[in-house]
Amino acid sequence: MAKMRSATLLAPYDIRIDEIERPECDADSVIVKTEGLGICGSNLHWWYGGGAATALLIYPMPGAGGHEFAGVVAEVGKNVTRVRPGDRVTIDQFESMSCGGCVYCGSGLYTQCVNRRFLQPDGFVEYLKLSEKGLYKLPANVETHVAALVQPYACSVSAVRRAALRGGETVVVLGAGVLGLCAAATAKLLGAEKVIITAKYDTQRALAARFGADAVLSSSADNVLDQLLAETGGRGADVVVETVGGHAPTLSQAMDVVRPAGTVVVLGLWDELVPVDSWKAILKDITFMFCLNHGVIGKKSDYELCVEWMATGKVPAQDLVTHAVPLDQIAEAFRLAADKKTGAIKVIVRP
Repeated sequence: MAKMRSATLLAPYDIRIDEIERPECDADSVIVKTEGLGICGSNLHWWYGGGAATALLIYPMPGAGGHEFAGVVAEVGKNVTRVRPGDRVTIDQFESMSCGGCVYCGSGLYTQCVNRRFLQPDGFVEYLKLSEKGLYKLPANVETHVAALVQPYACSVSAVRRAALRGGETVVVLGAGVLGLCAAATAKLLGAEKVIITAKYDTQRALAARFGADAVLSSSADNVLDQLLAETGGRGADVVVETVGGHAPTLSQAMDVVRPAGTVVVLGLWDELVPVDSWKAILKDITFMFCLNHGVIGKKSDYELCVEWMATGKVPAQDLVTHAVPLDQIAEAFRLAADKKTGAIKVIVRP
């Protein structure tokens, strides 16, 4: 059988390239040659190998957990009708793996499909074998490798859409990485009157205004909480979107910044279990939403909306790709993605 390259995460900070069998096309499948593979924050949690993230994996990890995909259709089976060879696509792997018939698929929540079929192989690989579901064709003005970032972008879009903005809200976004910047842009497009974002690095601050932020605050400031409340006029935010996780105190900050009967939307992943002040949550009547996924809301999928907004320039998501690194240099790509002092926002691996 033909071979292809695939990354393997052997242990914390130890990643290599292996040669494995390339998947073969059958009547109902599509083979995609990957051109862009994004490094997600979850990949870095596994790369660090610490805290709660380790409960979700077993080393060695074939594919190294990659799940942000874009590429070109290489082959299609005889029963495939939605795409053809040569089509450039971004890939919702959860939709592609979904059964399409369970109650969760029927509601557009593909991440919770009860009959999910797992991709083999998947991750940081040269070729993927998929169903035709979940493949979204790219407009001419969206570069293929850049479209790998549609997956994290869709997480932010889904989270803000599920917060059900009606227009006129004050929204605070904690963190200005890919998730935070995209959440800010989405909130503004969906009618938020004021969007306030916290940023740690100069590269993030430089992009914030272009992604809808009306005010940008330093997340490292000693009085950041006071500044956030002042920016909300002292009343608190209608919606707070938390995107940091790691070791940050941002869940507690979100509870302090949100107004009574407001909503906290959580996109961050922490490296340890994080306590919640249940008394504060109850007395403030806070609604919590943990939303690190994507699917269909109403009649339009999050992926479809992301591609549309990128193509029309409403969200300059392409500008979030700061580095593109060959697959053979994946160890360096992970180091770049982990060290934000390099100016990295989104690192794309290019097979």
